[in-house]
Amino acid sequence: MSLTSAAATGRLGAAGIAISTDGRGRWLDNVFVERLRRSLKSEEVHIKAYADGREARAGD
Repeated sequence: MSLTSAAATGRLGAAGIAISTDGRGRWLDNVFVERLRRSLKSEEVHIKAYADGREARAGD
């Protein structure tokens, strides 16, 4: 089942969930979040080489 199929959108609508889409395959929707994630990963994670999630959370 596709996320944009009538079955999927009908279920979401029945649950009171509003669907926000402004075009099929709209790349602009995620571009800013993806760029932020990439920047964070390259500037923080790769440079500091944390051993695990706890160390990253502590920021050591």
